[in-house]
Amino acid sequence: MDTVDRHRTTSPSPAVAAAEQRLYDAETALHAARQSGVDAWVAAAYDRLHETILEHDAVRSR
Repeated sequence: MDTVDRHRTTSPSPAVAAAEQRLYDAETALHAARQSGVDAWVAAAYDRLHETILEHDAVRSR
């Protein structure tokens, strides 16, 4: 998943930029959790990523 809009012609609003940063952070947290091999961490990271994707979609649709 690419979290950067490479064809953006304007700067994102502060809300969109913040949502994009949280999405990136959730993706990297999932990667770290998967590397750890701790199932509870992986499950929590997947849950957080899912919540963050929904939040990101909501912010972008405004």
